[in-house]
Amino acid sequence: MATEHAHAAGHAAHHDEHVDHQGNANFAVWCGLAALTFTTGTFVASNVYLRAWSPAKFVLDDTLLKNLPYVAVLFSIISTVLLLIAASFFVRDKWRAFNGTLALAALTYAVVLLTQFRLMIWFAGYSKQVATIYAPTAAIQFLLNVVGMVLIAVAGWYSSFPNKAHINKFFPVAMNVWLYSAVSGILILILENVITWGQFAAWCGIKLTS
Repeated sequence: MATEHAHAAGHAAHHDEHVDHQGNANFAVWCGLAALTFTTGTFVASNVYLRAWSPAKFVLDDTLLKNLPYVAVLFSIISTVLLLIAASFFVRDKWRAFNGTLALAALTYAVVLLTQFRLMIWFAGYSKQVATIYAPTAAIQFLLNVVGMVLIAVAGWYSSFPNKAHINKFFPVAMNVWLYSAVSGILILILENVITWGQFAAWCGIKLTS
């Protein structure tokens, strides 16, 4: 009986060696991000359409609210660049430089979070129409960056361990979320704050006919 249990345990351990845990984690993260993209895309499309349908009701007149999204995206790009620099230190096992760069990225991420939180609150209280088209995507971006901030904290915690096995598995997976946050923030800024419905439709028409 003991022999059978030992054989079963050995078989399970052998099977576990052939499981790509990091690959599965990457796949799970990107499945979640794909689902989030469809959800966010629904609100962004509504924003673009409703602004064209009734500009007087749905277009922002407040200069501060028009400019703050650019500030949030700027600091998001800066934090992503810092995280990519941290990744270069991560690859070379330069942990002191990695932790220092990660700390700077955390500071810039904090600025992004504060800016997005204020945007979310101000959009929600601006008017019913503006709250309908701007507040949902602001809330999604805020929550996504909260997750990003938590991931930075966990990465810093794991990097303090003498055994680097946890950070070696964790950091590449977390990088997916940070890169997605930056890219999605840029796209949302362009679609919601930079171009109009007519410009967007014209661009789509050019791409479809070319």
